[in-house]
Amino acid sequence: MATTTSVLNTTNFTVDANGKLKVGGITSGLDTEAIINGLMQARRQPAVNIETKITTNTTKISALTEFNTKVANVTTALNALRGNPGNSANVFDSKKISGTVSAVSGTPSDIDSLLIATVDSTAQNMSHTIKIEKLAAAQQIRSDAYTSTNTALSTLGVTPGDFTVGGKTITISSTDTLLDLRSKINNAGAGVTASIVSADANTHYLVLTSSKTGTANALDFSAGGALTDQLGLTANGGADIKNELVEASNAEISVDGISGIVRSSNEINDVIPGVTLSLLKAEPGTTINLKVEPDLSSIKTVIGNLVTAYNEVRAYMTEQRTAADRNDDGTVGDNEYGALAYDQILRDIVSQLGEMAAATVEGAPDGYSSLSQIGIVMKSDYTLSIDETILDSKLLTNVEGIKDLFTFKSSVSDSRITVLNRGSDSNGTNALVITGTDASGNVTGATWNGVAMTVSGKTLTAEDGTKIFFNGGPNLGTVSGLSVTMSSGLADRFYGYFDEISRASTGTIATQISDLQLQNTDFKDRVDVIDARLAVYRVSLEAKYTAMEVALAKLKTLEDTIKSYTDSLNSGN
Repeated sequence: MATTTSVLNTTNFTVDANGKLKVGGITSGLDTEAIINGLMQARRQPAVNIETKITTNTTKISALTEFNTKVANVTTALNALRGNPGNSANVFDSKKISGTVSAVSGTPSDIDSLLIATVDSTAQNMSHTIKIEKLAAAQQIRSDAYTSTNTALSTLGVTPGDFTVGGKTITISSTDTLLDLRSKINNAGAGVTASIVSADANTHYLVLTSSKTGTANALDFSAGGALTDQLGLTANGGADIKNELVEASNAEISVDGISGIVRSSNEINDVIPGVTLSLLKAEPGTTINLKVEPDLSSIKTVIGNLVTAYNEVRAYMTEQRTAADRNDDGTVGDNEYGALAYDQILRDIVSQLGEMAAATVEGAPDGYSSLSQIGIVMKSDYTLSIDETILDSKLLTNVEGIKDLFTFKSSVSDSRITVLNRGSDSNGTNALVITGTDASGNVTGATWNGVAMTVSGKTLTAEDGTKIFFNGGPNLGTVSGLSVTMSSGLADRFYGYFDEISRASTGTIATQISDLQLQNTDFKDRVDVIDARLAVYRVSLEAKYTAMEVALAKLKTLEDTIKSYTDSLNSGN
């Protein structure tokens, strides 16, 4: 009888990266890897559904971020045009200054060589005449000549010791050179700059220059006169300057016919409120004519910015609501609209833009009560365009009318009242009552339309955010019958809405973005949990199918053994 050996076929056995045995499906005839992958795919479908939501949210976050930038541009333009008290961005407070020159005789210098004039929002719109009689100068002196810059001064006739300049003590040691002395003076913080000028190889001077112009800033050697005399800086024990190169002097100008205006600096900002004069050259016979006026160019630019921002929001809305091949499959499907096509925020903002474009302002001058009247018209596609000719004419003719169209306005019944900030519900005439002031003039109590105000010194704040400054004086009793009337132009009326929508971290759009980001974080955590469970599930499936294949292989081997045995029996007969 023939002898057979049971052998397990290991051709389809493999070991994975983790050292675990895996068996292919040749023994069973099944594609076990495909079966496992199919089961895994079915089990992972919930994760796929969540990942689709993550993708949708991510697309919407991107769209909202882009949209918020466009809406914020509208907010920025409205803020510059709304004219709220204390708002530094108010373009209607922007000023420009221009000038011409004239001379009694001869040809005057160009204005740019005489002075530079700058202006801020506090300057009044008016003209001024300037004459520059004299420039301020910083005192400059020199020492006696020395033959070397790097030889000890003690060998050149200078006795080591101390002297004082600008209130700072300078010590000259026995080894100090002219270079060392220069460094010590510059490092002392004495308001003096020291330098060395070399006339030739054997002639060197220490030059001292005051860091400030004006006679009050002349160099002051208050001690050590004998030493400064030796250096050749002073004479008579430090009482006199020996070698003066430039005399300290003050600037002298006349403004609007007022002469004898003296300042220690050539930078003068306290003569004409809001105007800074940088004097460059004295020319007594020349009159400089300066004119301060509204900066119409800046106003027009901001109006243009508003129109551009408006149109960009409109265009984005149109793009979001237009079907397009957004999944790059070569076709336009029924649902291939933008991520914000059906978003309520988009609809609300577009509605507000439409209201703003068509709104009118009561109390504005004739011809200045709407955007269309100043040359900003709506086209057939609902975007805005500017008629430059009309807008330029309106700006030149009546810039205050343009201001009335856009800005917040207020009037008070008493000159002691100043409006610092408007509130959310302050339009119309508001009744103010001061219940008293203390010995310092601070308000002790006040009401706004019958409701108590928060008092801090002379500043009063109403519940709606309106802020009033009352400078009434000390020891007042009740002051009644006061009123503050406020009204809103287009920019002021719509600014609050757009600001609330587009605020960087707390706005409506930013909050929606934050909510979607938090939702995505939660979704990703859920996907991670599913994938972790699936990893365990795959290991379990692989173990089961491996065990099945091993068992089938053993059965196959047994079958082959039995068949061989029976074959041998049959052949023996």
